[in-house]
Amino acid sequence: MEAADKALSLAIANSPQPPVIKKRYSMKDQHQVKSTTERVFRKLDDDTVVMFSSSAWQAVHLYQFYPPDRGKYRFRISASSFQSAGKSITYRIDAGAMGMAGKNHLVGFFDAPADNPNVLEFVDHLEARSTIRLHPYGLASAQAVHKVGADDYQGPGLAVHWVEVEGPLHDSWPPESHRRIFGDLPQAPAPAFNKRNRVEVVSKNPEADAERILRNFAHRAFRRTVTDDDIKPFLGLVKARLADKYTFEQAVRVGLLGIMVSPNFLFLREPSPVAPVVRGEASGVRGLDDFALASRLSYFLWSTMPDEELLNLAEEKKLGQPQTLRLQVERMLKHPKAAAFTENFVSQWLGLRDIDATMPSHILYPEYDEMLKFSMLKETYLFFDEVLKNDLSLTNFIDSNFTILNNRLAKLYGIPDVSHGERNPVGSWEFRKVLLPPGSHRGGVLTMASVLKVTANGTYTSPILRGAWVLERILGTPPPRPPEGVAAVEPDIRGATTIRAQLAKHRNLPSCASCHVKIDPPGFALESFDVIGAWREYYRTSGNGKAVIIDGRRMPYLQGPKVDPADVTADGQRFRDIDEFKQLLLKDRDQIARALTSKLVTYATGAAVRTVDQPEIDTIVKTVRDRNYGLRTLVHAIIQSKLFQNK
Repeated sequence: MEAADKALSLAIANSPQPPVIKKRYSMKDQHQVKSTTERVFRKLDDDTVVMFSSSAWQAVHLYQFYPPDRGKYRFRISASSFQSAGKSITYRIDAGAMGMAGKNHLVGFFDAPADNPNVLEFVDHLEARSTIRLHPYGLASAQAVHKVGADDYQGPGLAVHWVEVEGPLHDSWPPESHRRIFGDLPQAPAPAFNKRNRVEVVSKNPEADAERILRNFAHRAFRRTVTDDDIKPFLGLVKARLADKYTFEQAVRVGLLGIMVSPNFLFLREPSPVAPVVRGEASGVRGLDDFALASRLSYFLWSTMPDEELLNLAEEKKLGQPQTLRLQVERMLKHPKAAAFTENFVSQWLGLRDIDATMPSHILYPEYDEMLKFSMLKETYLFFDEVLKNDLSLTNFIDSNFTILNNRLAKLYGIPDVSHGERNPVGSWEFRKVLLPPGSHRGGVLTMASVLKVTANGTYTSPILRGAWVLERILGTPPPRPPEGVAAVEPDIRGATTIRAQLAKHRNLPSCASCHVKIDPPGFALESFDVIGAWREYYRTSGNGKAVIIDGRRMPYLQGPKVDPADVTADGQRFRDIDEFKQLLLKDRDQIARALTSKLVTYATGAAVRTVDQPEIDTIVKTVRDRNYGLRTLVHAIIQSKLFQNK
């Protein structure tokens, strides 16, 4: 009720159109630049401010911009790199209240070019009393710059020339959200305490208008045609409030609230089978009606309710036709809303929502930072998009000759600058498709930093955890739960003993051996990658080990024992490293396809695949096998299948 009430309050306009702010700001006038005692900002004659420090406390908030109204705002930022030897400088932008308790969100990372100022333009939604913050990436600490002074400092910096803001942006008033509820009904003054300019929707035919409003709203909320019986209880609420002298808008809001807490809105109420049979059996199963199919399709590919085109096709009973369904799937995959499918499915399939579950030790992994984390996730999402868009073989998820990288991630992977020697090299953030060089040990999701991070904790890696992850997420053969009373194996972070030596004792226990012979090999194959996904020949340790010197600096960690990624699979096949292990996985492409198909079916239908569903899974796999295991082909095959179209 509280959430529904808040949503209606945000959607309904009870005030005149807020005035539009359109103003250019100089960073010279911002509080941080004016008040800091550290000499980290250089002020140029043309109102440009050069930011030389990446220390978090020297990020600059646009404090002069502090709007009283929520809404979408357009920002234009003119910036360039300064004293950077022709290289771009990357900076991040956050938006929010910027207070101690306020919740901020990342707008994005952006690259400022070296030669001419680049005008970055973006639109972002802000709550009232919010602003943005600019924070350069990869520059010197505030202490280092302050020692020299910004006016004499010779290192690179981010030059911010000006910031323009326009908003809140509205194509019309009342806004579209208001019109989708009330249409063109007029508004009249309805002042309230501290809101003398408040207005409300009024009606000359309240009961007729209320019925029309509720019917249209329920049609979208219930995602189907609504009947008089559907509307009757909610219209009854409105009539009772009107009888109690509620205003028209207040009475209608009660009916709208009732719709938003109705099970018909909160749940996907799909038709039940005629008989109590298990999904997948041909006899007695009734297919979804077109409206239920529209909802299932929309929540699968868009993570939201069907649009008008889907609902209209469902109304005409045309959506279930194979060719119509195929055309709609293509339309939906090309729509920007399909980004939700990539992010939500990939995050669930690979477990990427756990990216922040652990924080790598700053002693053992000082190179880890926020930008690297976001780059990890971006690579995986962009890679999935590339495979889906071009109907590439899903075997690319096991091994591929390309990936999507920016310079920050390429540095972690030991891959040369991805700018390819261009005159204006890209900055650290910009992503592009990169053909992987021989010996990179990359290719496929198994060796992506995002996956390698979520399958480790902040200090060490575990072949057991990573091995179980491969069995469950990639091969679709999750290991059984460990027997009770057997202590877990945790690597010795001091580096005194190797994980292989510890596991050898564990694998000798009869109660453990049958499982570990399956779990450990894929885990050992991934031991060549550390906690944050970098390739390693030796473990890092904070205990016993050899000093590590990089670029003349002694690292805070030590070099531990040598990594040994070799092992033998459960069926007796030996491999020396991850490259050979991936080739072993690719010998059974059908199993890779079968596992991913099961994950997609579960995601698409909300029901786990059962034994009785396996014949239909095999039929889908056969379809994609004949089309080179294309991922887009797989999505189409699932949607055309009985598993998707039946309850």
